[in-house]
Order: sequence, then C-alpha cells, then structure tokens
Amino acid sequence: MKNSKYSEEGATKMDIMEHCSKGERKSQGSETKNRKERQGTFFKRRLPAFVLTLALVFGVPMFPGIADTVSAEEPLVKIEQTGGYFMTQGDKNVPLKVKVTNNTKAKITFEAKTNLSATSGDLMEPSPSKGEISLNPGDSTELVFTINVSSSAKVTSQVVTVLLIDKVTNVGDILRSKKLSVSVSQKSATSGTGGTGDSLAAADLVHTLSNGDSIVAGQDNVLTLEFSNIGNTVMKDAKVSLTLPAGISINNGSNTASVGYVSIGDTKTVSFHLTADSTLESKNYPITVTISFKDKANAAQTIEQALYIPVEGSGTSSLSNVEITGVTIPKTAAIGDEFTMAFTVINHGKSATGKLKVYAEAPEGIINKTQSVFSTASIEAGGSESYTVTFFSRDSATEQNYAIKLAVESGSGDGAASTTQYAAIYLGNEGSGKVKTPQLMVSNYTYGGTFVQAGSEFCLSLDLRNTSGSQTLQNIKVTIDSADGTFVPVGSSNSFYIDTISKKDSANYRLFLATKPAAEQKTTPININMSYEDTSGNAFTATDVIAIPVMQDTRLVVDEIAPPYELYAGMETSASVQFYNMGKTPLSNLRVSVEGDFDTFSTTTEYVGNMAAGESETYDFALVPRAVGPMSGKVIFTYEDASGDEQTLEKEFVFEVMEMIPYEEEPLPEDMEGGKKIPWIPIAAVVAVLGGAGGVFFWKRHRKRKIHEEMEIDE
Repeated sequence: MKNSKYSEEGATKMDIMEHCSKGERKSQGSETKNRKERQGTFFKRRLPAFVLTLALVFGVPMFPGIADTVSAEEPLVKIEQTGGYFMTQGDKNVPLKVKVTNNTKAKITFEAKTNLSATSGDLMEPSPSKGEISLNPGDSTELVFTINVSSSAKVTSQVVTVLLIDKVTNVGDILRSKKLSVSVSQKSATSGTGGTGDSLAAADLVHTLSNGDSIVAGQDNVLTLEFSNIGNTVMKDAKVSLTLPAGISINNGSNTASVGYVSIGDTKTVSFHLTADSTLESKNYPITVTISFKDKANAAQTIEQALYIPVEGSGTSSLSNVEITGVTIPKTAAIGDEFTMAFTVINHGKSATGKLKVYAEAPEGIINKTQSVFSTASIEAGGSESYTVTFFSRDSATEQNYAIKLAVESGSGDGAASTTQYAAIYLGNEGSGKVKTPQLMVSNYTYGGTFVQAGSEFCLSLDLRNTSGSQTLQNIKVTIDSADGTFVPVGSSNSFYIDTISKKDSANYRLFLATKPAAEQKTTPININMSYEDTSGNAFTATDVIAIPVMQDTRLVVDEIAPPYELYAGMETSASVQFYNMGKTPLSNLRVSVEGDFDTFSTTTEYVGNMAAGESETYDFALVPRAVGPMSGKVIFTYEDASGDEQTLEKEFVFEVMEMIPYEEEPLPEDMEGGKKIPWIPIAAVVAVLGGAGGVFFWKRHRKRKIHEEMEIDE
C-alpha cells in the first residue's frame, strides 16, 4: 500500500567528503550510519509519492497489466450492440450484431454465445455460433448472431443476453456478459419506401367489412381501414388511397381520403363505400392500400399493402365455405411401401361452388401412384365429394415426417382463391428390419438468470422433448446428478416421474435446488439421466448435460478507524485504516477515498487495483481539522464484484478535536525578584571549586598527550 501522507522527518542527501582523514571517518562512523538510516526512511516514504507525481505529469503507466485509462465505467472487456435493434414477428435470419473490445493489457480468448434457445421462445438462435475468438490488447471485433423471431412473439422490447466464455485463463468461466435490447414489431406492419434513410416509416393496418368477411355483389359494402403509426417518424399531410381491381368500384365517393398529421403511436380510421359487379366470380380479389405522407425531414414516403378481399358474386360461393375434412392416412409406413390417403371436400355455403380444382401434392421423396388432380364441375350447397390417392416412397427417402398438401382451388386455376390442409406420415426403415430408437432429450432449461449465487436457492426449469415422430414415450424417470455436490434438491428428491410424452411433444418440469455456500465460482455441469419406455415396453436410457454458472458473494471487511493520539484544530495529522478481502473471489478496480468536515493538502483517493481473496491492505490519509469539537468523516471503498457490477462500502468515523493550549512563561523565582538579595558568596565558592577541578583535568590530559607525542617521535 502507498501512503497518502508522508512524514516530514529526514535529511537531504549528504555526500561524505573524500578528503577526510581515516581518523575523522572513524569518529564520524556512528553519525554517518544514523544519517543513512534517516535517508533510507526518507526515500522509502518519499519515493512512491515522487514516482506517482512523475507518472501523473508525464503519463507513465503505473500499474502494468491494467489499461492505463480504464475507469470504473469502462469495462476491461466491453460489449456494444451495433445492429439488430428492430425485428418483426416471423422474421428469419435477422443479424444481431455486437462489437467486443479488449481494453486489457493481455490477449483474451473466448467463445461468444447467447442465452437463446434453438427451438423455442419469442427469439431463437437455430444455429448457435461456435469457435474460439482471440483479441489482442486494444483490438475489437464484430460478432453476428443469426436470430429467428416467432410469429407469435410478444410485441415489446425483448432482452437478449450475450455471454463471453473464457477459453484459456479460467476455462468455462463467464468473461463478460451484456444484456441487449431488441424491439419486436407486429408482423402486419408494413414499412415505407423513400425518405431520408434515418426515418423508419411503418404502419400496422387492420381492415373490416360491413357485410362480414366478404364483399357481396349488388350491396353497399363499407371497407374500414384502421392504421397505426409504429415507425420512428411523424406522418405529415397523410393520405390513404385505394387501387381497386376490375369489377369493384367506389360507390359515390373518392378513392382517396386525407387524414392530415399522424404522430408516432397515433391511430387513424378511414372508410370507403365499395360496390361489386354481380357478374364477378366468387374468389379473393386484391385491393391495394397506399398511405402517402411526408416524414420528419419533409421527404415524401409511401406505404403499400395488398388486401385479398373475398367477393361473393352471383351463381357461385366463396371458397371460405369449402372445407377439407375426413382425412385418413397411416401414421407410419416403411420406406419403399405403398400407402393410401382419402379425404372429403364439403361445401358449407348457401350456393353451388362452381368449377373446382382438387389435388394432393406430395413432397420430394414421395410419388403419386394414382390420379392426384381432380376437376369437379361444382359441389352443390351442403354437398360433398370424396377422393382417394395412392402414394409410394422412394428407397432413397430419409426417416422423417412428411407433409402432404391437400388443396381446393377455383376452377379458373389462378390460385387467388384456395383452401388448403396438410396430412402427415412418418416414413421409417421398419420394413427392412431396422428399428429407429426413440430419443428423449433436454430441449431447453432455465434457472432464473445468467448465474446463481453460492448459498442461494433457485428454480431449475427443464423442457424434455420426445423427438420420435411415431412413438409415444412412457414411464419416464429423470434424475438430476450434480457430481461435485454443488447443487442439492430442496423439498424433494433428485428424481421425478412423468407418465407419458406424446410423439414430437414436450413436457416441462420444475424443481428447486440449493447451491452450497462454499461452491467454487465457475460454470458447473449437471447430468440429466433419463430412463423411459416406448409403447411396446422397450426400455431406453439417455443422458444430457446442462451447465449453470455459480457466483460467490464478495466480502470486504474494514477495521474500526482509530483516532490520532493528538488532534488539534488547524494542525495537520494522519490516520489509517486496515481492510481485508474475506470473500472467496477477487475484488477488481478497488479504489479508496476519504471525505468529511476537514481539509487535506494532498490527494485523498488511492487506487488499489485487484485485491485477491484473503489479502489485507492499509489506507493512510492526512487531515487538517477545521474547528474544535467532534469531526466526522467516512472512508469510501469502490470496487467491481465477480459479475462486473460496481459495489460501494462506506466506513464512518468521528474524532474529537482539541484546542491548542498556548505556552505560558513561568514566573521568576522569588529570590530573582526585586527586593531579594542574591547569595553571591556561596555561588562564587562553588564556581572556584569547579574551575579548579576543571583546570587539574585539562592539565593532566595535556601532559598525557605530550608524553604520547614524545614516544611517537622516539619511535
């Protein structure tokens, strides 16, 4: 530890004169030794402050291994979001970009990952990034995570946590983590075109019809449009217009409506009266809605969206009343074997359908053996038609589920109006004697955050998925095994039971675990052991491994601050305090300072740096009391814990300041005062005796030295 106050004792450096005689050096030996000891004390106390001053003046780094200008707000490993701020429901392969900067003095090697699941959740990462990344001191790199957005994702701000896992120093530990914000918009939002580039125009458009779900020929139909401004720019002088197909027109009005100024988040509603020719065929017709406006930079922008509106014409009915039902198909079939599918088309409408095209479309690997496309003149109101198709699979087909598309289209064949449905079949190798083993696996797990605290309890949520597309799994037993005893169950055993999990289905189970207080700070694995049976009673086992990061609490202990021996108003003095890291993890970027109702003539802040577990340090500080009486203050400790969060600890003290007592001259003895006689005769006698004794002493010494000199001459 470096002291913030140094003693003013000690002498300046003195040179020993080379021309001194040998006898003079011997006589000065003791004095020289004392002088050197005082000089050593001086340099030991003064040198650190002197070097620190030079470092501050010339910018010399004082603490190797630590970034020279890294503050508490600038982490040593920095993560910044650079892209992927906005996403839309149903988006695929959206790049979420982050920039990682190494502000340390050493090379770091890590693996980057997110907390997203590959198969479930509002935001998913189907293909997690792999591989190690190395950064030299001061270097940066950009990472890209490919994100899929669920079509049913919540329209809100979502949080994605990016983790950097250490691959060299403390393998498996979290080097740094960062929570990123992603804004999810509705999938019906339509983006604008044009503009200045920094204005994101978007609208959420909803339409309703006065006659239900379709436009009825020969009647007045009101199309109501409601749109919300969900972009980041206002819409000035906004106008809504319709582009109509042949046979549909505006009934006594304009195809453009002005809505004026639309603020961000505002909603506007416009209505158009439409009429349809009675000769129109019953099907879906495209109507284009155009919203034109000026953005916040007065640049022209437009938003377009096509609406496919059903029209009920004369002699035919909308395919919305046609249903594909009664589908029968085997659940499984052997690769290379034939199988038959049957289905029925029912007309629930009040009039005949007119000419229809009905077909079954098989995916790659499956071939139609019989007729698969049917042309039907019409299905009467309330009537139905049944169809049968035979398929067979190629020998090269893979073991998996296959979806067969069933469709009914208008006889015009333009595909604008259609009804579709899918039927599934699982193809396997049972016919060739091979049996596919059903798999049970942990598809997802959560534990309430990015880490768990040592000595705390948490809820572990497990999603178990049956990957088999043909077999239901039953009699499932799952055992949680923490090999080193870091995690133990709370209120239950380490095993649980699930009756059944249907094919391609998942089951969730939650249990509470406690983390032992002395657990090592690291990412700790847990084995998930599973035993289960298929519907035939065949037994299987599987084991998955999950990992949970464990963090230890920081514990900084500070001694009581003892007051100085004497403390006077206006006089500088010093005090000290000792502190200890009694936790199990190091403290990073530790700084100590003092403040209170007193003055100081030097800096009060001292940078300690990293303090390992079990270490102790001392902080010295100087102070000048301002007034007599109680003087209060506090010593402030600021540091980062193992997770990178800044912590503050304050130690208060109160010293009693005394008043300086002025020096008073003692009065002269009474016999020195006027009027008293001084006894001169006794004093003179004493002086005479002392003088005589001194004379005899110096005479003997002089005689002895003379005799000694004479002996040297004789020699």
